[in-house]
Amino acid sequence: MSATRDDVAQWRWGSEHDARAVRGRNISNAMLPPRLTSGWRDLKTADRSLAGVEALDVATPGEEAQAIAIALREALETPGRTAVLVTPDRQLATRVSAHLRRWGIEADDSAGLPLSRLPPGTLLIAMAQAVAERFAPVALLTLIKHPLVMRGPGRLAWLEGARGLDLLLRGPRPQAGLIGIDQLLRPREDEDRQGALREQVRDWWPQARALLEPLERAFLAAPDLSGQLAAIREQAGALTADAVWTGHQGQAAADLFAEMEAAAPEGPRQADMRALPVLLDHMLGGVPVRPPQGGHPRISILGLIEAQLQQADLMVLGGLNEGTWPGLPAPDPWLAPRIRRELGLPGLETRIGLAAHDFASALGAPHVMITRARRGGSGPAVASRFWLRLKAMSGPQWKSADRYVALAQAIDRPDGHHPAARPAPVPPLAVRPRLIPVTDVDRLKADPYAFYARRILRLARLDPVDADAGPAWRGTAVHEILQHWAEAGTLHPADLEARAQAMFDRPEVHPLLKALWQPRLMEAIRWIAAEVAKDKAAGRTILAVEREGRAEVADVTLMGKADRIDRLSDGTLGVIDYKTGKPPSAKMVKAGYSLQLGLLGVIAELGGFAGLGDQPRAADFEYWSLAKKGDQFGYRESPVDPTGSRGKIVTSSFTAHAHEQFSGLVEAYLLGSAPFTAQINPEVANYGDYDQLMRLEEWYGRDDG
Repeated sequence: MSATRDDVAQWRWGSEHDARAVRGRNISNAMLPPRLTSGWRDLKTADRSLAGVEALDVATPGEEAQAIAIALREALETPGRTAVLVTPDRQLATRVSAHLRRWGIEADDSAGLPLSRLPPGTLLIAMAQAVAERFAPVALLTLIKHPLVMRGPGRLAWLEGARGLDLLLRGPRPQAGLIGIDQLLRPREDEDRQGALREQVRDWWPQARALLEPLERAFLAAPDLSGQLAAIREQAGALTADAVWTGHQGQAAADLFAEMEAAAPEGPRQADMRALPVLLDHMLGGVPVRPPQGGHPRISILGLIEAQLQQADLMVLGGLNEGTWPGLPAPDPWLAPRIRRELGLPGLETRIGLAAHDFASALGAPHVMITRARRGGSGPAVASRFWLRLKAMSGPQWKSADRYVALAQAIDRPDGHHPAARPAPVPPLAVRPRLIPVTDVDRLKADPYAFYARRILRLARLDPVDADAGPAWRGTAVHEILQHWAEAGTLHPADLEARAQAMFDRPEVHPLLKALWQPRLMEAIRWIAAEVAKDKAAGRTILAVEREGRAEVADVTLMGKADRIDRLSDGTLGVIDYKTGKPPSAKMVKAGYSLQLGLLGVIAELGGFAGLGDQPRAADFEYWSLAKKGDQFGYRESPVDPTGSRGKIVTSSFTAHAHEQFSGLVEAYLLGSAPFTAQINPEVANYGDYDQLMRLEEWYGRDDG
């Protein structure tokens, strides 16, 4: 412009949006070059004053965001007053926005939200993720439950089917692809308790499959990026009835997809479908979307560039830590600093100067609050050089905004501490069950509340989606192998090994599980085959496997499933329970826990198992464990002894002991009015399925709990 500083006159009137002139001079003092800052020692009190500027120094970013939100909310108490948060820290801005929603305030955020976090973007990424993972359970459920999918009158019926599929996918992952879901829903000969649910989802699945199959087929047939993007675009419209492309968010997604499809032919001819979710997340994340109507008219959140030349009654300058404001200059990957100087290019430190300019300009508002947190997300934070300059220059004139710290700490503090007491519900006699499985007797004795939650409230823990094959799955698989082997009648070791190998060949068996567990299991089942052959030679025969029985005991129905019942050489019965881990100790059995074997013996002696003869007597009780003991996998363990040695129960009195223990529990809890108190015997191991429901952490260990 060919103008010099002398050509510009000083504007001497100012405006209502400016700070007093004395503060402007003092801001200039604070931002002096380093070689002139020694003059701060000689400044008079008036030249140190920063009247109208407050500093907020808090411990954590959470406290900082809460305090800023309170300050912004306070500004609205004055009619017509405006307030702005200026920060380069997007995480801080997001937290402040969330806190403001407590009062129904939607701040006008200049940065908007990245398209990857908005419904159209999350749907497109979910579609790519589902195909890339071959419709693995988590990715598939994320897609079909998306809020844009099947919007309209059919949404409720769609969600009912999706929720049913969610329940069926709890546990190990099915085979990859849509065919895996087909196999999961296929009718079974030995239909389990999920049969009705499987039938319900089977009626819904064809509709969902028809929408997902073109996506799978297109990706398998179109390895190029253009084909993949076109398949995503077409099926996104089909899944949402084109709702994904409507509105200002959908329009932004449509524009980006059009640009990507136009540029896709210039990309690689062979595109890995597993890379598409990452590509879409990166591209959609770079598109900010702001609502067309903006936010609150008097509260805004601005970045450093957007805040230039903006005016507000209260300016909150947040995130004043090194690395945030000013940010660390990114290294130039192409030119060294000296080469940049030789070429006459600005140095990387220029950005720090620009950040200082933005900071000094924002300090000119009528009221300013500067904030920082002493700790960041990854560790202690260093105060910004701008913060330190102001503090050093102002000296005793430094004014702290401690009142906002106190408010931030108090706003969520409860009036008093009223922890829950140990729960002990007393349901009426009419709802107390009259049918109890043998596997729940231990739960009733050790933790009556857990029994109450399971059998009276009928609350059951859900397995995680796409869960690893844990102990429960392994136990079920082993029981199934041994059951089919025994029912086949040959009892040949080779047949048992073949059945075990077929189980490991199933698609839901994880390769890591197969590698680690298969050698152990194969050795253990060889041991089982050898033990069965040895027993057979001694005159012991298998009568029943996985046989369910029930009998009236103490005026209630006791039911249970015996893993195996043998006929001994003297005509008595032997009850066997298979364990993949360590069996219960004899001490626990004698104390009245782990009575499953004894209770199964009670059912057998009362004629509860069909086909065992008249009034049989149970004379042998054994655990057959597949765990390692000594140098081999597999061993027998009995909780009883004919003479009662080693602290064990005498074999002949085991069923009477189990009957007595069970009758006492029935009298107190099922036929009486005893409360179902939580955690009566916490030393007994339990699964903790109902710890949250009983609010265990609130009362456990307290003197009055």
